[in-house]
Amino acid sequence: MWPDKETNIDYLNFGYMVDMVADIATNRDLSPSTIGLYGDWGSGKSSLMKFALKKIEENNPKNRKEKDTTKSLCIEFNGWLFEGYEDTKTSLCGAILDALADEERFSQEVTDYANELIKKIDFKKILGKGIKYGLDFFLTGGVGTLTDLTLSSILSSVKANASDLQAKDIEEILDKLKKDVKARAEIKNFRKDFQVLLKKSKVENVVVFIDELDRCLPDTVLEVFEAMRLFLFVEGMSFVIGADERLIQYAIRSKYKEVPGNNLDIGKEYLEKVIQYPITIPQLNHAEVNQYLACLLLESTLTDKSEFNKFLDIVHGIEPDKELTMDLLREKACDIADKCKIDMALARQISSVLAPSINGNPRQCKRFLNTLTMRLTLAKARGVNLDKNILAKLMLAEYFNPEFFKAITKPENRELFKSFEKGEELSESNPFAMWREKEWVKTWMKNGTSLDEEKLEKYVYFANVKNRYGQSNLDQLSPTARKCYEYLVDGTELSRNSALKMVDNLAPGEQAIIAAEVFAVIESSSTMNVEVLRAYTEFCVRVGLIEVALAKLMEQPTSKYTPEAYGQLSPFITKLSADEAKRLKEYLSQNAGLKNTIERGEKLNSIIKRK
Repeated sequence: MWPDKETNIDYLNFGYMVDMVADIATNRDLSPSTIGLYGDWGSGKSSLMKFALKKIEENNPKNRKEKDTTKSLCIEFNGWLFEGYEDTKTSLCGAILDALADEERFSQEVTDYANELIKKIDFKKILGKGIKYGLDFFLTGGVGTLTDLTLSSILSSVKANASDLQAKDIEEILDKLKKDVKARAEIKNFRKDFQVLLKKSKVENVVVFIDELDRCLPDTVLEVFEAMRLFLFVEGMSFVIGADERLIQYAIRSKYKEVPGNNLDIGKEYLEKVIQYPITIPQLNHAEVNQYLACLLLESTLTDKSEFNKFLDIVHGIEPDKELTMDLLREKACDIADKCKIDMALARQISSVLAPSINGNPRQCKRFLNTLTMRLTLAKARGVNLDKNILAKLMLAEYFNPEFFKAITKPENRELFKSFEKGEELSESNPFAMWREKEWVKTWMKNGTSLDEEKLEKYVYFANVKNRYGQSNLDQLSPTARKCYEYLVDGTELSRNSALKMVDNLAPGEQAIIAAEVFAVIESSSTMNVEVLRAYTEFCVRVGLIEVALAKLMEQPTSKYTPEAYGQLSPFITKLSADEAKRLKEYLSQNAGLKNTIERGEKLNSIIKRK
């Protein structure tokens, strides 16, 4: 089994990006700097940050006899862990000061100074509400003197940013600040004091790694940026932020509304201002998914560490888009080639379908292998031996093409599937005839593992179609795909059109999941939701699932269909072949209330054609 967390072994060949992050973060000529590591959830951001942190710390003096000789100080901060418990700005400042107050690393003078600053940041908790509502002029001194500020003027100045602002909140902040002039001055001068602390510490570079920021609420995201800007953005400081760029932009846009009549993309512009050096983690291509799976599988096979390291060296030396093959392995390390043969074959089998279906996401690779391992273990505990290759092939269909999986595993379809698998001529009545020309199915069939003589019932027993991999289908979707689903079930024309614009950015596996889950909404209702019906059919047309949609529509009781629902189906019917349209209309005509509607529509169409 493989843990769903950052790794300390570079399976993804991230070395070139690690070097870039470390070089920028420790370059005083570029300081202060902010590096953005952008990538989807599960793309390897956290692992890359761990590698960069390790590389930076390796350059520190190995045998420090004296304190205050740290060249680079690396600090890890996870805003998600503090969310809801403490003001995020205070938490971030506190984490940095705590590291500088380390008595084992720094002299008494440095730690005492750091502890004094820690006391000062406690006072900033009072300002948590103030800065949240746009009152950071208390710290910057940008709106005149405090005595000139009245409650009404402050309420007026922050009105646009704080619709839920209460007068008592402002009164609390004003009262605290007016009574404590010394504290007010200390807050204003925090950045200056922090610079002094860095000089006393003799640290050349303080590198703060901020992870999982894209999991935080919009307020938390902006508070982290505010803390960097107001208190910490001084020479010698570098920030490395790992996040999904799209989610950070969404957080910014949710707080700062677009300017009417202006083409400014506030999310993009704001993020570009904060992040000077963006680095995007590329999605794994087919060859890299194959390499990654092989690394994971061989981790337990090559128990001799030197053998596994030899294999990793070969992987790291492969050029982009080059395949990891047995021929290459025999050429570079013939002594371990035979030990790798079985796992290499399984990696190739899985990657051929997995790679295009998961948008090159390493976490999904791990989850697939973990589920494969769990099912094999569970089956063995019940006295059932499952073939690993057959199980992997069936799981690919189960997860990425559930309708095809259901067709394969139906007992009544066994003989029909055998004909399909052998490439025989299929009659129109064979349910697999519709799948023959599907690109996904063609790829799935090519991996060489035959299901012909295998009894599939025991594999189905350990499958979990409704809740794959311990999560609902929707939890497996990327943020873009999840938003597409939400738009489709929203029921408005605007949302439906927005969803259809997102289709090209979806992986085939995501398209199948979205179609199945949207239809589940239709299926679960006792009456037909006509708006969702329209969204479902238009989506299926766009992604090439017309045959699947037709079959699902004809599974629904005709009693659920109304004249209004039939009207929403009209655009879909025009995309069907003549035979398919005839079959659907004949089926719907079993509903007496619809029969007249359909017949009137046919007569009207005939009249229009004659004219």
